[in-house]
Amino acid sequence: MKKISIIIFFIFFSLCNAQENTKIKITVNNQVLEGVIYDTELSKEIMNIFPITVSMVSYGNREYYGSIEYRPKNITKGQLNFQNGDITYCARNNSLAIFYSQSSNPNLTMEVIPIGKVTSDLSIFHDLYNSGERRADITFSIY
Repeated sequence: MKKISIIIFFIFFSLCNAQENTKIKITVNNQVLEGVIYDTELSKEIMNIFPITVSMVSYGNREYYGSIEYRPKNITKGQLNFQNGDITYCARNNSLAIFYSQSSNPNLTMEVIPIGKVTSDLSIFHDLYNSGERRADITFSIY
């Protein structure tokens, strides 16, 4: 009985401390993708300005990025790599990015902070064109 009580306590404790990601909607050229925003101070701060539409351009056949007007305060240490689907914030450029394709050079020159992830298929990002340019207005909103 004592073992069961201890196991139940640990399960309850783990559930209470589990991070809750927030489901988001990412709209690209009228196509809706799903994603999550992580349970971090920076992510929540940025999520507070949703819905936000960011004019993004393609870079290196691996990401779309664009500047935002709001400057977050809860900046943490970034990283110089990414995973496909990462939604990141770059403090140096005050920009958001969506990484969609590991390239032959997955190492970044600027630190990015993962704030979420696109959970839908990423293939839309390979063929985005607007007036002949690889750019798109991408809207982030809470479901």
